[in-house]
Amino acid sequence: MAQETTSTWSWKVSPEDLKEQLEGYYTLKITQSYRGITVLLISALLTLSLVLGYFEVTSLEDVIYSLILYIPLLVFVYRGHKWAIIALFILWTIEKIFTLIYSVEAGSSPIGSIIWFLIVAPVIYKAYVVEQERSKVSLNIISSKDSSANSAFCSQCGKEVGGDAQFCKFCGNKTIN
Repeated sequence: MAQETTSTWSWKVSPEDLKEQLEGYYTLKITQSYRGITVLLISALLTLSLVLGYFEVTSLEDVIYSLILYIPLLVFVYRGHKWAIIALFILWTIEKIFTLIYSVEAGSSPIGSIIWFLIVAPVIYKAYVVEQERSKVSLNIISSKDSSANSAFCSQCGKEVGGDAQFCKFCGNKTIN
């Protein structure tokens, strides 16, 4: 059976890609994980916006507001928080809609906003799919463990961390006893 691969820019996550993302969650390079690619893409666009703001092509004040919003969000996205991925997707969509409306009102072409949305949105979506599946796998691992054993499990990654541990030694999140 031939291995199915999907483009980074596609909305589809193949079972093989999902398995690779889950199995290599802590070992994949930032350029290989969907959450890492998401952070890199948005960071590159923020850097470009900062340069354009510096040269007064765009409003530097707007760029600063974007940095204040996006940078903390990107930290949580990279750490694998689903809420941050959802918030990033919503923020990205709203920003592109606003830019689209503004460019049409200004009489310029909205194609840039559409292209950037179509490039970045599928990667954000794929990061969410991986985190969603990771949550399911973690819950299955936790529920399948013998509840009478004196063990703690991470609420984020599902790994067993030992008896009295309150925080995961792998990812730092709170454990479930």
